[in-house]
Amino acid sequence: MSVIVAAILTALVVTVLCAQEGDRIALTEAFDGLSDREEPGRQIDWDSLPAEVVAWVEVPGTGIDEPIVQATPDSPNAYLYRDVFGQGANGTPYIDSECSIDSRLVMVYGHHMSDGTAFAEFADYIDEGYAREHSSIIVYKRSGETLVLEVCAVDVVNASRERLVIDQDDAFEKIVEAADLQLSDPTEAEQLCAFTTCSYQTWNSRTVVYACMTNVAR
Repeated sequence: MSVIVAAILTALVVTVLCAQEGDRIALTEAFDGLSDREEPGRQIDWDSLPAEVVAWVEVPGTGIDEPIVQATPDSPNAYLYRDVFGQGANGTPYIDSECSIDSRLVMVYGHHMSDGTAFAEFADYIDEGYAREHSSIIVYKRSGETLVLEVCAVDVVNASRERLVIDQDDAFEKIVEAADLQLSDPTEAEQLCAFTTCSYQTWNSRTVVYACMTNVAR
């Protein structure tokens, strides 16, 4: 299997991402009033969120609407278990500690919750019809930029047999060619984001949704 992009770093991460979750601390109330979905654009009150929250991802037509935090090398898996305020919970989507929101290649991990929240719906993207119908992914950056991403490939990885590593120099077309589902050519893309969550083709499978940056709004 060709090296694709950052995904499952350790057996611990692999196991925990698919583990049976306990009672999830609801963040809905904590985020009430933080954002405004009305046109002309979404406004997020970043001052109400910890500095670790570097972005927010929204996928129109789905329930994916989550803050994204930045993992650090000294505690790369901390957000498997904690919310954005550092409290015990079932995790927060987070960027791999080996990259950042501004990296050429950005890997974001998120739980597949049994109630369909967090990144659960990314597992549905292996169906081509679903992927094309929900091909737009919006990432709001704390810096004020809005990234409009287009899904270009989807891959299902058996983490029991494959260990993927980050390679910022890897050609985007190489990543897409190795994926199970190819939707578009990412050759001219400036940035590639990979959203990873558990899927259950096997007990240890992951679905990775790759999306290219097509536009930056300010």
